[in-house]
Amino acid sequence: MAISQEELQELLVGSGGINKDVFKEAQRKAQVSQSSIEDVLIASGVMSDRDFGLLVASKYDVPFVELENLEIEPTVAHLLPEAFARIHDLIPIRRTKEKITIATINPDDVIERALLEKYLRTEVSFVYSTRRDIRSHMFLYQTDPQEAFKAIVDRRHGGIKQGMDTRTIDLVSMIINYAYQTGASDVHIEPEDEYTIIRYRQDGILHDIARLPVNIHENIMTRLKVISRLATDEHRSAQDGKIEHKTGWGEEVEIRLSIIPTTHAEKAVMRLLSDQSHNYSLSEIGLSPADYVRVQDIINKPYGAILVTGPTGSGKTTSLYAMLSILNRREVNVTTIEDPVEYDMEGVNQIQVNEKTGLTFAKGLRSIVRQDPDIIMVGEIRDKETAGIAVNAAMTGHLVLSTLHTNDSATAFVRLTEMGVEDFLMASTVNVIIAQRLVRKTCMSCIQSKKLTKIEKELIDRVPNVKTYLKQISKKKSFASINTFEGNGCHVCHHSGFKGRIGVFETLVVTDKIREAIMQQKNADEIRAIAIKEGMTTMLYDGLRKMMTGKTTLEEVLRVTRE
Repeated sequence: MAISQEELQELLVGSGGINKDVFKEAQRKAQVSQSSIEDVLIASGVMSDRDFGLLVASKYDVPFVELENLEIEPTVAHLLPEAFARIHDLIPIRRTKEKITIATINPDDVIERALLEKYLRTEVSFVYSTRRDIRSHMFLYQTDPQEAFKAIVDRRHGGIKQGMDTRTIDLVSMIINYAYQTGASDVHIEPEDEYTIIRYRQDGILHDIARLPVNIHENIMTRLKVISRLATDEHRSAQDGKIEHKTGWGEEVEIRLSIIPTTHAEKAVMRLLSDQSHNYSLSEIGLSPADYVRVQDIINKPYGAILVTGPTGSGKTTSLYAMLSILNRREVNVTTIEDPVEYDMEGVNQIQVNEKTGLTFAKGLRSIVRQDPDIIMVGEIRDKETAGIAVNAAMTGHLVLSTLHTNDSATAFVRLTEMGVEDFLMASTVNVIIAQRLVRKTCMSCIQSKKLTKIEKELIDRVPNVKTYLKQISKKKSFASINTFEGNGCHVCHHSGFKGRIGVFETLVVTDKIREAIMQQKNADEIRAIAIKEGMTTMLYDGLRKMMTGKTTLEEVLRVTRE
């Protein structure tokens, strides 16, 4: 049987991992948000997924298994139906002549074990894996999308449902289900002359998934408009909508839809908003131990500004939500203004920008400061008015979190100056600026060590600072003995060598010397140099450090962090 809340409290509090008050608060949040206590504790940074798993496995006296470190054959996962595996949070991971090993969250459920042994007709051995780990490996159930889509299109008899051909309904549903299974963030449905192409953005990179007959393109667009409540007879204007989709196994997915007219036909892009994206803790997003301590100290200050910078798609919103999950407590009033509100957060007052009604960032923020807030999150500082209100709010006793579009942390001061923020206000209100990018993570299922290639050595010689940083990190004068890592390519990573993404960061803490430099109107390069002397590591340095430990590759680091 699943571990009860009383047993979980006894286990976690008794081990000294957390205190009783923290557990009670997590219990309350889990009840309101209808999530697990485990997810709440991990998302708020109280404990890591691995620490939780080790504790629970020790209670059951069974092995704890991290699935990322295993190579699981899809044929083994398919020993059980996907719907059953998702409902019961378990997955077969190994098969021998004697038994089948299943990772589960309920390793002491003897009834479930007996039923599985009867179904599989062999002995079943349970090991413990966390719910998050198991759910993140449900991609093992995916099938070849081209064949699956083709099977629906080739049906001779479709039938009518909700006034539409059931083949179209099933096809659109499968496009979304498959995207959700594979962890895609975006789905592109693009019309061409002779076919419609389906593309998924996975780990930041667009991949061609399938080609469909062009004659069904209009049906797909109509179906998307129907389920997002858009005008089906409008073909010449851009439209934006929202879809609430339920997968075949009962999980709900929220989707933002954008449709635009092109020279061929209408193109659709769907952004899948997964709950997992905002359940990361500060430690899980990739902050180094030193930066993690710095940020933890700063976000607990009662006032000031915390800014996260980077281009679109660099994970800024995820970082802000990771901070909010720590700051969100019953004794404080947390209010956000976002465009759009990507995730609902229990206990937080979230406001959606609406240009049509005149609710801009600036007007919304001006109203927020009259709502007795303790903590304010502004989705993005875009203009002079928003910048001025945000900085003044930070100066008058509020903690303000926001994002800026700048290339690095030091340039944020220049950007704020361009927006009319006075030097003395910046110096007195900004506590920290975090610049970040996302790199693809090396697939742990097919990772292997290797020596530096000739091309990599040339890159190290040619790109500024790389050689210097590598010498500092490796403490070696020669690169001949340096080992790096890469993914060889396997079914888990779709033979790309990468699975998932992780952030690379530079954390500029505004110290007295930085404040003095701001007041003296020193440029970004001078401020950056001071910050490095005071212990800041650049994004390139952080990326190379992750490369040396096998988390990513040199090409990935250089792709996103050229200094």
